[in-house]
Amino acid sequence: MAAPDRVSPDRVAAQAREHVPAGPLVVALGGGADSAVAAWAVAGYPEVRYLFVRHGLEGSAALEQAARDVAAHLGGHVTTVNAPVKPGPSLEDRARRARWDAIEDAIRDGETVVTGHTRDDQSETVLMNLLRGSGSAGIAGMSRSRPGVVRPLMGFTRREIRTIAVELGLPFVDDPANEDRAHLRNRVRAELLPMLERDYRTGIGGVLARVGSLAAADDQLIDEIARHIPIVEEHNAVMIPTATLATVPTAVASRAVRMGLRRLFDPYAGTGADVDAVLRVAVGGMDSATITGGIAVAREGPYVVIVSGDPVVPEEVPIVVGSTIRFGSGVVRFEPTGGRPVRRRSTLLVDPAVVERGSTLRVPSTGDRIAIARGSKSVRTVLSEHREAVRRRSTWPLIASDGRIAAVVGLRVAAWAQPTTNRSVAVVYERGRT
Repeated sequence: MAAPDRVSPDRVAAQAREHVPAGPLVVALGGGADSAVAAWAVAGYPEVRYLFVRHGLEGSAALEQAARDVAAHLGGHVTTVNAPVKPGPSLEDRARRARWDAIEDAIRDGETVVTGHTRDDQSETVLMNLLRGSGSAGIAGMSRSRPGVVRPLMGFTRREIRTIAVELGLPFVDDPANEDRAHLRNRVRAELLPMLERDYRTGIGGVLARVGSLAAADDQLIDEIARHIPIVEEHNAVMIPTATLATVPTAVASRAVRMGLRRLFDPYAGTGADVDAVLRVAVGGMDSATITGGIAVAREGPYVVIVSGDPVVPEEVPIVVGSTIRFGSGVVRFEPTGGRPVRRRSTLLVDPAVVERGSTLRVPSTGDRIAIARGSKSVRTVLSEHREAVRRRSTWPLIASDGRIAAVVGLRVAAWAQPTTNRSVAVVYERGRT
């Protein structure tokens, strides 16, 4: 009979059944012992397929063959996807990003990704993030499960899982990259954690894993609160309400800023200094700032805006009554009113004849003017009078008809384009999205 504290294959399989959801699964099979045991643990599920990500690094060929052998051993086969690692610093980080990008591209609707991460991977991640000065999100490390991803082996050490792989006769191989001390994780694994275990705290791996679990609970609460802060997205910018950032706890405000940065630069969520700069602009500590990568931060009315590069200039689009046109960072709808009153914000009424005779939606050009009661006014003056941000003015939607500007969408209708009967077309402008 097995010793009570010994990890058995049955115990691993039971953990998998507890944490792996029903439905189709994709095992990220890397050729090593950990992913091999993860694949074995879910091999009896109704829909399982295996995926190997080929980076083309040292040892990739042997790992791919091992992944094929493991899949064959379990009665399946491997799909290989290429994910060459881009040049740059931190090979480990670049390879991880390339791997997850490839996996996300390869999965199908409804599939859950199964990985072979162990408790040691969690301990190493927590310690590495502590060394980097991470907040609760970094200290939380990896979650055992999140939508679309599950890590059923997180309750076991790497040594325990390797022992199971040998006992099961799984044809895994060791990744030679795990021996390269140039990588921070390998130094943490081979040098720092053993030293801490020997000289400071027996069982430090389990302690760090528990720290990660406690931090994960705090981190989840901060995330849930921060998600209630509306973030408006545009093609090259995100906007966050300054009043909210100024009144919520700093931890929540910081998380909202990181969420905004990640929407622009996924997976990058900014440095601590970047977040601090955005918050100082938001609360009025400074008018504007430039953060990592030359990213501009400024206040615009009730928002702090983070802008990346120049806006995308939409192409001219023909207008059809009843249509909805996505134009730049917003949506413009053209709805026949049938004489009903319209009181929605950012809605203008125009004469149906204007949009029925070949009108288009386009951005402003130099010299554009719109007719008013007496004379005309430049489009740029209209935008300025309504305090629209300078960065938006070059891409603002205009209705053009017969070479004239019929409307500055959401702001003003030309005198000649206003309805003359009870028939009209409501032009509804919805900017950005949250």
